[in-house]
Amino acid sequence: MSRMNKSEARKIAGQVLMHTDKNAGETNTHLWKIFRRLYRYGGLHNYTKLFEIKKHTWYKYKAAFQYGAATQIRSLLREADKMEKKDKSLSQTYREKAFRLAAEIQALQPDYQKKHRVQEKKYHYDRPRPYKMDKIEGKRKGLRSLPRDWVEKIIQALPVQHRDVAVVMALTGCRPSELQKGVVLEPESHGSLKITISGAKFKKGFQGQEQRVLVIDEVHTLTLFMKTLEKPTWIKLENKETFRKAFRRAAQKLGYKNVSPYSLRHQFSAGMKAEMNYRWTREDLAKALGHITDRCQQNYGHPNQNRGGSGILSAEASSPIKSNRGEIPAPHSDNRPR
Repeated sequence: MSRMNKSEARKIAGQVLMHTDKNAGETNTHLWKIFRRLYRYGGLHNYTKLFEIKKHTWYKYKAAFQYGAATQIRSLLREADKMEKKDKSLSQTYREKAFRLAAEIQALQPDYQKKHRVQEKKYHYDRPRPYKMDKIEGKRKGLRSLPRDWVEKIIQALPVQHRDVAVVMALTGCRPSELQKGVVLEPESHGSLKITISGAKFKKGFQGQEQRVLVIDEVHTLTLFMKTLEKPTWIKLENKETFRKAFRRAAQKLGYKNVSPYSLRHQFSAGMKAEMNYRWTREDLAKALGHITDRCQQNYGHPNQNRGGSGILSAEASSPIKSNRGEIPAPHSDNRPR
């Protein structure tokens, strides 16, 4: 390989940062923290020699290293230009560091499958994927042992300042990051509640919904919301970490294991899936969850984890749903929590 120059290094850094400039600020802050840790250990590959990491962790660390290295390259080259007339030796040192980082980014281009010989997936992204019935992991798995009224109990156990946010998550299945942007609640003339959500993972034509609107049944609203709205209300999550800790503490006091705010999203999905055979389609569920494809919903909840239905009257989204997955299984006839 020919010797790196400033133009090539800047081009490599620009290509990386072009894909991260639309990230949320907290996402890039998190990537930068990971990069600093990797840099202390001599880079990504040196880190993986010292510590065993899983496949999904490799992808995250790779993204973090590329983002951090690209940011450093730009900073180092700016400093090199500033020091060119004052201290040529120091200026050259900065450039060499930038060139080494650019070379490391280039070396990461062969992906995880090639470098670690992971077997390629047997399905194609443009074909339906079967609904997974084998092992239920994470927060979805945690729903199996929870009582029928666990959502109501955990909302009541929360400090007052966190209840509205938890209720909105329970009613809509929205993400905490979407609540950080704020959602609008509007009472309807017939007693139902309309909730408008701006998507947190929206990328035009590629990922997520820019906006979705859910209408919640009056009975379900009065049962969970614990107050009657008379005018449009703005609900916003001010501090995601503070809310998460309060939620986990409330769950622990009630003896619930493996429960977090995201469990409410899984529970919401389970309620809609239980109503799938007679009320909703896969497209409706994708709209309600803020997805642009009906593939991702298989990771959220299971019909047998239903705890009284979704309470949804309608779900509309800004973009049409792409269909590329298999059927959702019907719930067991006894419909008991499993």
